[in-house]
Amino acid sequence: MLARLFVIFGGLFVLVLCAALVVPYFVDWTGYRAQFEREASAILGRKVTVQGDATARLLPFPSVTFSNVAVAGGPNGQSAMTVETFSMDAELAPFLRGEVLIFDMRLVRPKATIDIANDGTVDWAMRPSSPFDLNQISIEKLTVTEGQVELRHAAGGRSHLFSEINSTISAKSLAGPWRMDGTLRLDGLRTTVTASTGKAEGNGQMRLRLKADPDAYPLVIETDGNAGIVNGAAAYSGQFKISSSDKNGADENSAELRGTDGETVKVSAGKPDPSFRLNGKFSLDHQKLGVDEFRFETGRLDNPYTADGKASVDLGLKPSFAIEANGAQVQFDEAVGAQAGAGLTLDQRIAAFEQALLDLPKPTIPGTVEVKLPAVVVGDTTVRDVHLSAEPVDGGWSVKSLAATLPGRTKLEADGMLVLNLEGHFGFNGSLLLAVAQPSGFAAWLSKDVDEAIRRLPAAGFKAKVDLSQKRQAFSDLELILGKAKFSGRIDSSQPDDAKPSVLMRLEGDDLDVDGLAAFASIFVSDKGANRFADRDLDFQIKAGPVNAGGLTADTVDTALRLRDGLLEIDRLSVGGLAGASISATGRIKDFPASPTGKLDASVVAVDLKPLIDVAAQHYPDSAVLKGLASRAAAYPELFQ
Repeated sequence: MLARLFVIFGGLFVLVLCAALVVPYFVDWTGYRAQFEREASAILGRKVTVQGDATARLLPFPSVTFSNVAVAGGPNGQSAMTVETFSMDAELAPFLRGEVLIFDMRLVRPKATIDIANDGTVDWAMRPSSPFDLNQISIEKLTVTEGQVELRHAAGGRSHLFSEINSTISAKSLAGPWRMDGTLRLDGLRTTVTASTGKAEGNGQMRLRLKADPDAYPLVIETDGNAGIVNGAAAYSGQFKISSSDKNGADENSAELRGTDGETVKVSAGKPDPSFRLNGKFSLDHQKLGVDEFRFETGRLDNPYTADGKASVDLGLKPSFAIEANGAQVQFDEAVGAQAGAGLTLDQRIAAFEQALLDLPKPTIPGTVEVKLPAVVVGDTTVRDVHLSAEPVDGGWSVKSLAATLPGRTKLEADGMLVLNLEGHFGFNGSLLLAVAQPSGFAAWLSKDVDEAIRRLPAAGFKAKVDLSQKRQAFSDLELILGKAKFSGRIDSSQPDDAKPSVLMRLEGDDLDVDGLAAFASIFVSDKGANRFADRDLDFQIKAGPVNAGGLTADTVDTALRLRDGLLEIDRLSVGGLAGASISATGRIKDFPASPTGKLDASVVAVDLKPLIDVAAQHYPDSAVLKGLASRAAAYPELFQ
């Protein structure tokens, strides 16, 4: 865009300044200031005024310097362009032949305003034709220092600012080809820009190549096509390519070797292939940027994974974009995940996923993204049947729907608000479903330290309204499934800055068997006996029933527990319908679970304790106390009534 503005729309103004000075048949060197203003004004169709100092000399080479040059035509009587200092040096020999070779031209702090009307016409494009042969004027070096261009787009009702323009420009002739190298800020985003053109054609078209490398994003944008003015309106169309660029790892594929003379020599394995490539056809005018087709590639250049799609950006008063993509399979080797077989932990996968989200471009206009891919290879992971529908909003993305199949035949579904904040952390607020059909496979992928009790489950998963952030993870309206056991309730985990982390659980369930009980217990204590909540406070309440474990069946179990620094406080433990008896207990247990010691206050209430004694004696045959009680109950049936 910048090259087109300078070269096609604004570039001729710069050349007109030099042409008005050095073309022999109208330069009056004794009155060069007034002559320059008059002739430049006629060529530009705008009044040109030199408001500052002016100096000129013919020998040893033609040289001119003006300060505070202003070009009229801006809004409300303001200048359309100003230049703090304009100077140039030309070769004398070509000058004497009627040709102009400018070997050094300098523009210091040029500022221009370019208006694009509702119909697309560009004000700088509407000018009288030049009386000079553009092919006879060339520029060896044009240096722009601290330039600024304000592009006012009437159809969109907004302006874009190109600032801090520092570039070097050259041209074999005024008609082209041109070349520009430099840096600038586009609406504050610093970008390195390279541009080159072909020669202007009779139909007003010019070949234009652009390369933009924004500092804030790990990618490079390249375009190649035809730009021109048709009925006063600018248009640009052709091919584009966007590829990843590792701005921080330039030397990752290099190494230092020591030579025979003892000096170190840096050797490189060559530049790695870009991790992703996006290419296709585009067309741009004042109303719309259209991408009729694009191809997204990942993996090896000679055998890539691909996805095809289309996109558009409406540049009107209500700007918006739309992106649709579908394909066979794409791969992200360096995004979320690791090399095959790396076996990342859960925390590492979450951190990598978070960083990948934070690295995504953040659109500043409304739009929609629709993605349907049969498979996405992410490091050591293959995610299948990926469907995504999302829209950007302030502070993140509104996820209309997300569906994917993770390892372990795990179904993931989500919708809600994905928050990407300025502090560099992400969050999610919405609905989340995770249904694991093969817990062993999911556990093997998810983490290195998942207990065997989880792996043995035939199925597992949850559905909840979630509020996930760095400092809080809340699950409300929770439905939790562990094998045959089903629970409902809520879980709230928080990590405040000024207090110890804590977890609150409120769950109610129905049937709970030994496998479900073991899996549930593994949430709190690992199979190696480690307390998973040793670094945080736990407040836990659960109701379930019937509960089957070790051949014992209780109609109901109701507990309220608190765990603080290894101290387990039992506020309520109620077991109902255990062999016709009800058991209640409270107590405190220290050093839980490594070396538990403490005190329990328990009571057992039953119409007849004999059934409970018999069941207990059967399950603990080595207990002399239970054996004695059972023998007395058998001898005296009404003893424990």
